[in-house]
Amino acid sequence: MKTLLRIDSSIRHIGSISRDLGDHFVSHWLKKFPGARVITRDLQSEQVPHLSQATVQAFFSGLDNDELALSNGLINELLACDDILITCPMYNFQIPSSLKSYLDHVVRVNKTFSYNDGQYMGLLRDKSSYLITTMGGKKDDITQDENFEHYLRGILAFIGLSNTNIFCADGTTNPEYLSQTLPLLKQRITKII
Repeated sequence: MKTLLRIDSSIRHIGSISRDLGDHFVSHWLKKFPGARVITRDLQSEQVPHLSQATVQAFFSGLDNDELALSNGLINELLACDDILITCPMYNFQIPSSLKSYLDHVVRVNKTFSYNDGQYMGLLRDKSSYLITTMGGKKDDITQDENFEHYLRGILAFIGLSNTNIFCADGTTNPEYLSQTLPLLKQRITKII
């Protein structure tokens, strides 16, 4: 069964443009894949803790212990899906800390990437990935990634998701601008799914 993993990172549940665009994406994705399954990981409702020394030590111990349960569960969700959708607002020029914590738990050697003979290789290569990003200011060049988008594109490529589609709703603090650009962005999402 085709499976989508949706990861939301906005602190808002009501009035979140990234979540609303995520809903739009999912509804059209389900139309394309009737009967498919959606796994939702809401990083605001189910917060992933920051890494601890004990967790990092467990990553490299070679033992599968209780300290790895959360990380293993998150990685299993990634492995079980065909497509990945991340909705991400920009906070203080970067990704939300909840999303950074999530990524810290899933970017693991011999789980989501390997390292052999001085070469890194992502292990999640047979999946499609999509980013819906939002930012208050307007982009100077809509074709260029902002720093937070560049980071996300890079970390996803590192684990094997090298062809990530980014849909950015910029200018979210300008209602007039947003009313013009949001319908076009929704059309673009619908076409690319």
